[in-house]
Order: sequence, then C-alpha cells, then structure tokens
Amino acid sequence: MFALIPSLDVLLQCLLPAFTQPSFQTHCEIFLGWLMCLSRRTEFSVFQTIQADTPVNRKKRHPFDRHYNFFSRSSWAVADLARCVAVQIVVALNPTGLLYLVVDDTLLHKRGKYVYGLGWFRDAVASTAKRVATASGNHWVVMGLAICIPKTDIIYCLPIHCKLHLPGKGKPSEAALAREMLLDVRSWFPDRQLVLVGDGAYACEKMFSSWKDLAEHVKYVGVMRSDAALYDPVPPEQPKSKRGPKPKKGPRLPSPKEAAKKADRSRSVDSPWAWQTVTAMAYGVQRELLVVSYVAVWPKVLGLVPIRVVVVRDPQGNFDDAFLFTTDVDAELSWVIATFARRWSIEVAFKASKQVMKIESPQHWCKESIQKLAPWVWLMQSVVSLWYLTDGRKTPEAKAARRRMGEWDTEWSFAHMFRILRRTTLRAIINSNSPTRTDQQQLIDALENYLSLAI
Repeated sequence: MFALIPSLDVLLQCLLPAFTQPSFQTHCEIFLGWLMCLSRRTEFSVFQTIQADTPVNRKKRHPFDRHYNFFSRSSWAVADLARCVAVQIVVALNPTGLLYLVVDDTLLHKRGKYVYGLGWFRDAVASTAKRVATASGNHWVVMGLAICIPKTDIIYCLPIHCKLHLPGKGKPSEAALAREMLLDVRSWFPDRQLVLVGDGAYACEKMFSSWKDLAEHVKYVGVMRSDAALYDPVPPEQPKSKRGPKPKKGPRLPSPKEAAKKADRSRSVDSPWAWQTVTAMAYGVQRELLVVSYVAVWPKVLGLVPIRVVVVRDPQGNFDDAFLFTTDVDAELSWVIATFARRWSIEVAFKASKQVMKIESPQHWCKESIQKLAPWVWLMQSVVSLWYLTDGRKTPEAKAARRRMGEWDTEWSFAHMFRILRRTTLRAIINSNSPTRTDQQQLIDALENYLSLAI
C-alpha cells in the first residue's frame, strides 16, 4: 500500500478512536487510494489504485469486499469521526476565541431506482432569480468551520458535520437538521462560544425553537425576510386600572425593506432611520457600506427573543440590499457584516468537493453507504486542508509550487492543497524504493511532470 507520510500519519492516527483497528486500516487504504486515483473515483477505480501499489508476487491481494463493506457494513459512526476531525481542526487552527460555523445545503446528483434518499430537489447551481430548476439526487445539509487562515484575511471553510435531508412529508427539514448538528457541535466544545451563520432558509421557527436555552453559548447571524413582521421589544406601559393580559411586545416596527425606504427619505443625519457609513471586511476586501440598524422582536420566528436588524446597502450598487439579523443585539455592525460574509466559504467548499474530491462519482445505493460515504469524503477534505495549513505548506513540493505560481494561481485553493499532498505522497514512495539519490530526483521530476499533465 502507498506509504503514509509522517505528518499525515499523525493526523490520521487522531481519528483512530472512531474506528476499530481493522476498520482504521481500511480507512487509511481508501483515503490514500482516493488521493492517488486519477480517474473517476468510483469504488472500483479507487480499489484499482490501491492494487496498483501491491507487489505482483504477493499472494494475498486486498479484497474488494473489505473496501466496499467499509461503507455498507462497517460499524463506525459518522458522528464519532466528525467529532475527531472537528477537535483536531479547532486545536490546530482555532484554539481560542469564537468558533464560527457556517451551514448550508447542497445537492449531490444521483440517479437510480434503488438509491436511498433519492428525490427531486432545487438545484442551486442551475436555478436563477426568476427560474427554479430541480434535479434528482441526495440532498445534504452541511456544517463547516469557517476559519481565518493565519496571517491572511482569507476565510476558509472545513466541513465538520452533515446530515442527509430525506424527501417527503414528516421528514426533518433542513433547519431541523441544522439545529441537530448545532447541538452536536455544542456538546463537542462545551466551553467555547459559537457563532452560526446561515442563509434565509434557516431563519425559521424550527431552527430557533427554545433558542433561550442556546442563547448564552450561541450567536446567530443570517438573512431575514425583507417583509418580516417586526415589533418593538419594549411593551407599552399600561394603566394599572386596565384589565386583561398585558402586552408582551411593543408597536409594529418597519420591515427591513420599509426601513431601507425610510432611510432613503430621511433628511436628518441624526435620525435613527438615517443611513450610517460602516467600514467592514467582506469577501476579502475592506468595504465602505451604508447601514441602518435597529432592535426588534420577530415573533413568528424567534418569539420574544430580541434581535438586531441590519440593512446593508452597497453605495457602488454592485450588490443588492442585504437584510441581516443577529441574536447578539450588542454586536458591532461591522462584525455582523464581516461574519455573514464568512458564509460564502462553504459554497467554495462545495465546489471543491464536487470538482476535486469527485464526491458525486461513487455509485453506492444502499442506506448505510449513502449515509456514510458523502460525509466521509467531506471529512477527508477537511483532513487534507488541515494537513496543508499545518504541515503541508512547509514541504519542498509546496515551496516549489509557490515559486511557479502565476498571477491567477492561489495556494489557498483546495485543488492546490490536494495536489501538494499527492505529490508529497509520491515523493515518499520514491524515497522508500529508489536505490540512489540521482535516481530519486529523476523519478520525482518525471512523475511530477506526468502528474501535472494528468491533473
């Protein structure tokens, strides 16, 4: 089998508590086979890659059933593996401070009569503002850690948890699954403050049911409806002589869309409904934005939990108005904007998983395989990223790649990280089998050239 480089071996050994010893061995073999496979990553292609490194004269070959059964019959649990990966990421890249979580859903295209969890869902890539496109596949809700790469302003997402969203009535919604994952992460890091970022699909009652139980440990930043029915959180004073129940909320406040129109009509700079200029870091760029903000309650979604509404406008007109809210009413407006901008990092992670990890290639269909394979791929994607951000940048392959990079290349793309790990693994194979130093270097140069062409 392919040799494990020491730095990667250390990371994989940290995942051992999630497996039995035989399952862990199979896990390492499949991971390296997935890494070195140059064709479509079907089960058999990965198996052939593993077999390619097996000596011809070896009598006992790796049985294909053992690798296939790793997903369909093995007893390891996705939640245990997710916890191990998440802990390693936090310890290595975010040991102190807030933990920023981003949640979103994605569709993995699948077809087949017997594929578990198959349904027709909205295809976000093919859909537009005026047309909703649907496609057949497995619908996943994914949660990732959005970290800031040290010594940069780049936000990078590492998936740490996911759940399958099943079609049909009576099944948990995307928001309900996101809440379950949030509770899992909360149990993994009981002493850390969490910040969850989501889009409009997660601003609903199922996400925020019994939010007061989480409010002390979790802050939420997300998108709200432009026509949300908002109220003043302070109820009006009632005469003592007046009978009946006292009101729990104040008068109606403008919706986010109405607040933007009211700010447009405002003539006074000191008015609470006037636009303010706020400088915030968003999408890697320092931007000057117009903001109007106020505190309200949103009974339909959060009950009587006070929220801060933030309406954001780009004075250059490059973006549509954004209607944001946060459960942290004392938060700075620049922090709210910068925090919500972290959400885009999970879209980049989805693209990497489909284009680089080839998460849609495997042809599994049974319940156990469907529920395990995609989460395993996302978690291994995070392991590759973690390896590069900790040790991979120091390798000779990474240093050589940085010298060759052109104007449009970036070392923070997952494709680059994946490529460096593959080349480092090849170097380890050559170093362990080549007789002389000259032969080693010649083989390394030839293989790197071949690999760059193949990729």
